[in-house]
Amino acid sequence: MRFLRDALITLIVLIAVVWIVAYARIRAGGLSADAEPGAVERTVAARLVRLSIPADAQQQQNPFGTDPAAWRAAADHYSDHCAICHGSDGHGRTEMGENMYPKVPDLGDAGVQRLSDGALFAIIQNGVRWTGMPAWKREHSPDDTWKLVSFIRKVPSLTSEDLESLVHHDDTDRRGPDRHENHEHRDSRPTPR
Repeated sequence: MRFLRDALITLIVLIAVVWIVAYARIRAGGLSADAEPGAVERTVAARLVRLSIPADAQQQQNPFGTDPAAWRAAADHYSDHCAICHGSDGHGRTEMGENMYPKVPDLGDAGVQRLSDGALFAIIQNGVRWTGMPAWKREHSPDDTWKLVSFIRKVPSLTSEDLESLVHHDDTDRRGPDRHENHEHRDSRPTPR
């Protein structure tokens, strides 16, 4: 019985010490996004991304996956909504992306490319809590999101010529600030009374 009591006291003391050390470190350095996170924090952040993907999403296939030009249909949306963080080339080297925590992922990275089509779709549609990734399902149709998945799949092989062709396409096909080739933005702002 004495062993059990001593073990319980030791466990309580260890938990208290860990809590005090963690609290002191957070108070000293805060939870600012400009400090590089430690291994535990990176592991927790990666787990949050995995938890944000519904189990049934893993099996979904991109209906535009066999269309080699589908990524171009998403280029305007990507440019307007995604490039500020992920960069026009998808590699995340932007002022916004580099100053976020967790850092904006490089869409061409093998870890991102290993995600299933359905996982990418779920991340775009639902966002990821405690990151800078917003949910887009109220703004765009599932087809628009699947085309963005096609864009993400294209990122590792995007060439400077591909990017240049998108710039020229963008300059010649302006249809107004709220219209793109394949979709219209819904104004979600409240109407003034």
